[in-house]
Amino acid sequence: MEARGYSFVTTNIVRDTKWSYWYNQRLRQCAQVATSDGRYTAINAVPEENCRVTADRSSRPDYRPQPEAERPSGESLTLICYGSGSGPAAQSYSGYSYNSRSKRFEPQFGTTLGREGFASDVQVEIWRGRGRIHLAGKLVSPIHSGGTDGWWPIDELVVTPDRITGRYRLNGMNKPRLDIDRRTRSIRINAATNFVGRCDAGDWRRQD
Repeated sequence: MEARGYSFVTTNIVRDTKWSYWYNQRLRQCAQVATSDGRYTAINAVPEENCRVTADRSSRPDYRPQPEAERPSGESLTLICYGSGSGPAAQSYSGYSYNSRSKRFEPQFGTTLGREGFASDVQVEIWRGRGRIHLAGKLVSPIHSGGTDGWWPIDELVVTPDRITGRYRLNGMNKPRLDIDRRTRSIRINAATNFVGRCDAGDWRRQD
């Protein structure tokens, strides 16, 4: 990564996978590298904020984290969450089956519907009572609408000192439910595609 112009930012561990983040200042690109059992399992381009969560803390004079109890009701909150999930996937199979009529084994091919695991990250932003979520990869269903540059508004948003819940609409039939435990920093997304992860909070003033 260093040979390609990337600088190491931080490392997080979720279950048996280590997630390291690297930033290329010239390209303004953040890369996420997943390793498991000492082997690289994925290298993905992720939102730049994934790298800013750590890097900007030392460079932004207006970064001032506050205890939960001291935050105003119109709080701004940015969460970078990384983890793993599973979703429906078509799986092809091949083999041989015995044909009693021809009395011989014949090749057989087909497709079944199963589930496929994946690693990903999401970003959640809350600002003055409104929220939105950034999705990437397999968290975005093949048929979707309503998103803007990977962002979807969070409906039925409820923010308490302990929890953040809500829904977002990928399409008319797919409305995943979001549940974040603010004390354990865990996140769950429940729908046809499920996701479980852990969140880091970036608490800086927004400029828009």
